Amino acid sequence: MVSTRHRHILLGIETDPTLYHGENARRPALLDTRQTGEVLAHIATDLYEVFPATAKCTLSMAGALFDQVQVLRPHFPVFGALESLWQTSGTGRPPGNPHLAYGVEGQQMPHPDLQPDAAIVPGSMQLLPLLLSCSRDGVLDAMEIDQPWSENGQLARATINSLEAHFQIAIRHARFMSVSHLGKLLQMQLEQYGFLPLWELLDAAMNPPPEPLEVRTAQGARFEWRNGAVHGFFESFDWWANHGSGVAVKEDQLQAAYAGWVRGYRRYQSVLGSHGIELVQHLPGLEDAALDGSFLLEESTVTPVPDSTPVTEHSAGDMGVVAVTVVSGRRQMNFYPLRPTGVDELHGYIHNHGLGGDTAYPGRICYDGKSRHLVAEAMPS
Repeated sequence: MVSTRHRHILLGIETDPTLYHGENARRPALLDTRQTGEVLAHIATDLYEVFPATAKCTLSMAGALFDQVQVLRPHFPVFGALESLWQTSGTGRPPGNPHLAYGVEGQQMPHPDLQPDAAIVPGSMQLLPLLLSCSRDGVLDAMEIDQPWSENGQLARATINSLEAHFQIAIRHARFMSVSHLGKLLQMQLEQYGFLPLWELLDAAMNPPPEPLEVRTAQGARFEWRNGAVHGFFESFDWWANHGSGVAVKEDQLQAAYAGWVRGYRRYQSVLGSHGIELVQHLPGLEDAALDGSFLLEESTVTPVPDSTPVTEHSAGDMGVVAVTVVSGRRQMNFYPLRPTGVDELHGYIHNHGLGGDTAYPGRICYDGKSRHLVAEAMPS
């Protein structure tokens, strides 16, 4: 007995991104079951033109468009949801109906992983996942060996018209594509902007390698893929400048270089999070101890001078707060946000522990060039 196999397919739809921004911004519409079925019928006809053998398979689709960051996630949850619904709809094609259409009811899709993430601002490339299920030998194997849609994967005008009318979007280009093709496009984009190591982490999360993977960003930040998660090693300014990635940076370039390091680290953190990939943070050399909470408290070895401002917010351009230095008597503490909520929560900690006072906002990173340590801003005389 031949078991059913599934193939993951995508429609890559290049849309007009101006619809998603501005005063009258709106997202692509969610389709009900009837509308989804109408669109699916057009798509199935186009797919048959490329692969005639797919007429013997079941084609499943949900009435929603997704951004690539929701599709390219560990275990591919969007496709997993389609497989789960296929299973509960009956183990195969319903009599007389070669398609399975899953639509919205009350703005809710029939599976939580098929609900477009409202936190993701839609990009110009919108994706329509398709699940092809077949129990006949050779059909899906042929699709693996030969990818004719690289040349003949364009959609018919009737299909594009149906997509535009139902999803309420303007389409510039649309074609069939594989998940691996989508991944290659993302890889090229990230490589173009100098983020190839980030792609290596994303690829490892979606297609786990047998061995741990270690990468370094262009600024020297270290990340590892191991034990089902990405592990990042956060460097405070003092560590970075004296022992870490910035040890060779000249004294007068420390501010710009550390700001660049933090910017790169946060970019990796943000992109990994948008793809649903867990980032476990550590301090350098402490691989087995994860950092808990949303901020790091570092006890400085600096003895503050008498005219130090009690609280100094170190910032760098549009990144906002990089660190906060608190002086209490002869004690100096440096706080670093580790997550977007970290700034508010570290300020709450400072207030709750009675460590507040006058605050300086110098608009830069204050440091002592000789010791290469953060310092508090001096109180105005």
